[in-house]
Amino acid sequence: MSGGPPCLQRVQTGLRLLKKSIVKKAHVIFLCLFAACSYGIVHDQVTVRLAIEYFTIAHPPIFRTASPTLLGLCWGIAATSGIGVGLGSILALVSQSDGRPPYPINQIKKALVRIVIAMAIVSSLAGILGYQLSKGGIFSLASNFAEAIPTNRHDRFVAVWFMHLASYIVGFGGGSFLCYSVWKERGKPAVIALLPNSPAATMRAIFLIIIAVFILWIRFRP
Repeated sequence: MSGGPPCLQRVQTGLRLLKKSIVKKAHVIFLCLFAACSYGIVHDQVTVRLAIEYFTIAHPPIFRTASPTLLGLCWGIAATSGIGVGLGSILALVSQSDGRPPYPINQIKKALVRIVIAMAIVSSLAGILGYQLSKGGIFSLASNFAEAIPTNRHDRFVAVWFMHLASYIVGFGGGSFLCYSVWKERGKPAVIALLPNSPAATMRAIFLIIIAVFILWIRFRP
């Protein structure tokens, strides 16, 4: 028994493939979001206990709480969720777009684990470096921070600042390199253009701009 007219069958096949593609892309975005937020929460639970002033003085007072645990939890999510979704969206496009066979999800998982491990190692080393530089008088806080933070807490504050900076650099660098590597391995699919040339490309560009604006807002909100 026929499944219907050929044109209808083609539409049904196209819809199934579209649904499968959307599910795979959503899976990639979720993996990146989960990896980013998980790292952010664990990282901030450590750093908030080293120098809570980094969260209460050097950050805008978005979360009205003095609890180190809650501050680490809230900022761990707020500071990383936008980054996870942004990089995840790009990775989803370059890894699961039409053309060559999609990049294996398991390989993406392994790559994300390697990036997270690298972030943790480099962050720890950066914290030690920052602490020693501050303790030795080689690196000092800006006057506005130096006045607001007790002198005996300066070294810890610098250590935590170095830890966060290192995490961002390695995270952005590792995520960008992963996106580029997957894009190159799949034959450089035309999924991202400087000037969108289709409604779908325009929607993708708008979505990524919204994510970028959200990241900037959450990080630099007065």
